Amino acid sequence: MKKIIVWGLGDRTDKYLKFNYFDKAEILGFVDKNKTGSYNGYKIFKPEQIYELSLNIDYIVISTFYFSEIYAYCLEHKVSKDKIIITDQVEEAIFDDNFKKLRDISSKIQDELYLNRYKFIKMNEKDTLDPNRCIGKGRYKTQDYFSDYFRYRTFEYVADYINENNIEGELAEFGVFRGAFSSLISEKFPEKEIYLFDTFEGFNEEEAAEEMSKQQCNEEFIYAHKRTSDAIILDNMPYPNRVHIIKGLFPESVLEEHKSKKYAFVSIDVDFEESIYSGLEFFYPRLSNGGYIFLHDYNSAFLHGVKNAVRRYESDNGIRIIKVPIADRAGTLIITK
Repeated sequence: MKKIIVWGLGDRTDKYLKFNYFDKAEILGFVDKNKTGSYNGYKIFKPEQIYELSLNIDYIVISTFYFSEIYAYCLEHKVSKDKIIITDQVEEAIFDDNFKKLRDISSKIQDELYLNRYKFIKMNEKDTLDPNRCIGKGRYKTQDYFSDYFRYRTFEYVADYINENNIEGELAEFGVFRGAFSSLISEKFPEKEIYLFDTFEGFNEEEAAEEMSKQQCNEEFIYAHKRTSDAIILDNMPYPNRVHIIKGLFPESVLEEHKSKKYAFVSIDVDFEESIYSGLEFFYPRLSNGGYIFLHDYNSAFLHGVKNAVRRYESDNGIRIIKVPIADRAGTLIITK
């Protein structure tokens, strides 16, 4: 049994523990710069102890979104590269006796993906010239921005168009999760109200069960989306006084005041077919001329119900929506009038 130290005590580690990813390894402790004491009966070590820890273990498993900084930190502190495992993109419980396989995956991530990531992304030329958008140096962490650069940057240009042309209407997001995209929307429209529709507790259980039965997702996917709350959202928002939290199942949660509004920009990111259909049914007729809807996961490799919902909506209403797909991470569809 391999001896490991796990670096990171966030959502990813919680998921790995819940679904027994580490059951065939001996955990000797955790590393976290913000926490002390113990976790699940294991000691929490400080980052500066990492070299000494590495001498008596087989692997350091980096279980956090900020793997690049931690990877670089380990190398700077003389930890052997062969002992470092990055878990980014790992979605299966392969932490079994075959650590070599995981080590090989980790090596490819280190050498081919992350360390050369800036060579793979040809950024818009304005990114280096625009003092109002220094990529990764403003509100948005480099990690967050570059993890979905094309979606975020495309939205910023759409927002500029809406502002420059005085497109009327409010802002909305249906499917908020932890508020990363909502905060970007709000930042680009500091004078507008933003309406956030979500259960803030995860998916509708009946719809989630149906989607799992169709093998559109699994239990881990459902579990991951429960890790949110309206308090987390508000903490992320740059202008919380302009945020309207509408908690509950959609469209039952919609109030009369929401029905009477026009919307300049809407993000729909709810993954499942029936919810997507409900979102289009409500927001598309209320979208201002010149406004935009960003529909996440339209060209997803797994969530095929998103595209089905769009086709159904068009067919049921005898219309052809103006659609522009973009090549971001999850295949967002841009809808406009």
